[in-house]
Order: sequence, then structure tokens, then C-alpha cells
Amino acid sequence: MLNAHHLDPVSEAFADRLTDNPDYRVLRTLPQPYSKMMGEGSPPEGQCVALVDLETTSLYPETGAIIEVAIKLLWVAEDGKLLGHFPIYSWLEDPGFPLDPQIVHLTGLRDADLSGKKIDDEAVARLLDRSDLIVAHNAAFDAAWIEQRWPQLAGRAWACSCQEIDWLGLGLDGRGQQYLLQQHGWFSRAHRAAGDVWSLFWLLLQSGSEREGQGALGQISADDRTALATPTHLQRLLAASGRTSIKIEAIGIPFSKKALLAQRGYRWDPGLKRRYWWRQLDPKDVEAEQVWFSRRGLPEPRCVPIGAHERHR
Repeated sequence: MLNAHHLDPVSEAFADRLTDNPDYRVLRTLPQPYSKMMGEGSPPEGQCVALVDLETTSLYPETGAIIEVAIKLLWVAEDGKLLGHFPIYSWLEDPGFPLDPQIVHLTGLRDADLSGKKIDDEAVARLLDRSDLIVAHNAAFDAAWIEQRWPQLAGRAWACSCQEIDWLGLGLDGRGQQYLLQQHGWFSRAHRAAGDVWSLFWLLLQSGSEREGQGALGQISADDRTALATPTHLQRLLAASGRTSIKIEAIGIPFSKKALLAQRGYRWDPGLKRRYWWRQLDPKDVEAEQVWFSRRGLPEPRCVPIGAHERHR
């Protein structure tokens, strides 16, 4: 069934007619956030996953501050099926200085919204410590901020919904969270952390793709979707995060070869103790990568096995 009960039924009748017409694409707004737990509401047995989103004053933890954090806990069975999910918890914080106009534009937050506000550090740490896996749509960004502010959470397992799901292979364009959501027939006006967490939750519980069209599969009830044989994006992400990958570290590469590495998908790590080019590969692709280095006269790369506790750092 379609999960559109929060929308006007008259308008939905028109939307259904347009959905069947290949010349139109229909987008439905997300329902308001809700929680759903089995039995008396106690957390079920299963893996606990924390969805996280932050709003910050800078791209770098060293030069900025967190101004909003949102967390949603959900529980999944061994096969990745959703068992239940808590409400979204969120906090604002006054950074102690005026917001840059660009940050105001990006987040919708203003100085008056943050005045006198403070994040509950103990509550945040308690929620994230309860989880077995922390998920963000840009995990490298969020993990850096989280681990600086809450160092007791360093080394926790992280998964990245942007990088660890093969969106292109599923027939979807781009990796932007809101754009991916639209390709499943939904849209959100979210700019704040809590809204982005809800959008991520909804996206992960989808399983349709552009190849399958914009029919019912993209709009089936999120709570019912995990009963289908087609895996949800959440199931895909959990499977990917559980696999071991290989981090290829290209050390001592001549400056003249940087464009060659960049074209091949390598990224520069400027850390004082690292300073090398790197990318992550499936173990089966490592041998071919080593041959590529050899044929181009590059120093043999260092190959480091990594899992969810090391990725996105």
C-alpha cells in the first residue's frame, strides 16, 4: 500500500493519475517524524543503529563549533529488517559568536535561535554509546566532529550512506541525500539536523530505484518495506559496513603524479602524521591496483585492511 495517508486524498487521486503517466514525475512530501516500538516500547533484541546529523559553523572541527546535533536510534534484526525506532532527539547550542551569513542561509538557524542554548553532552554520549553502529550521510565529516567533542566515542563503528551504497549501480543519479530521496518519489524541506535525520531514515528504508520507475515500490510504507524480498538501502548499508575493505595508501608519490592519482579516485590526506594519497577498494581489486602502480613506475602502495571501526577517519 502507498504510505500517503498524511496527504490530501483528493490531491492524491490526481497524483496517482500523474504517476501512471511517463511524462510526469510525482513527488510526495514526507510524513511528520514518528517512532514505532514493539510491545511495551522497550528496545527489542537486535543491532542498534544511530542515525546522526550535525550543523556546524565550519567545515573543520579545529576552526568551528557544533550548533545542532540530531540522533535517531533504530533496531534491526540480523537480516537488517527494521524492528523499531525511537523518536529523534536534537539539541541546539550557542557557539558564542555571530553566525556567518552563509551558515544562516544553509541551516536556517539564526543567532536568536541559538542564544543561551546548550547541547546535552551527557545525553548525546549516552545515545551514541548505546549504538552498535553510527550512520551519517557524510560519515567522515560527522565522525571528525563527534570524536573531537566526545573523545570517549573515538573508534566507534561508522557507516556512510553516501559512500557505502552503490547508488549509481542501483540506477540512481548523484549522491546528495535530498536528490536521492526525490528519485524515490519523496521530498523534504529539511535544512536542520533533525529534518535531515528523518530524511535519511526514510531514504534508507526505500528499496526502489530509477530503473524500476516511479511506481508503488518507491512509495510503499517504510515500516512495511522490510517485508519485501528486495533489500532496503538500510540492509545494503549494513551489509557493506560489515565487510572488510582495503585502504590503499600511496606514500612518497612525486608531486608531478598527483593529477594521475586524483583522476583515479585517490584523495589527499593532509594529516601531519599521514600526508599521503589514498582510496578504499574491495579486496578482490587490490592486485589490479598494485599492477597499475607498477606499470606507471610508482612506489608500491601500502595496503591496510579496515573495517567499520577504521573507515571514514
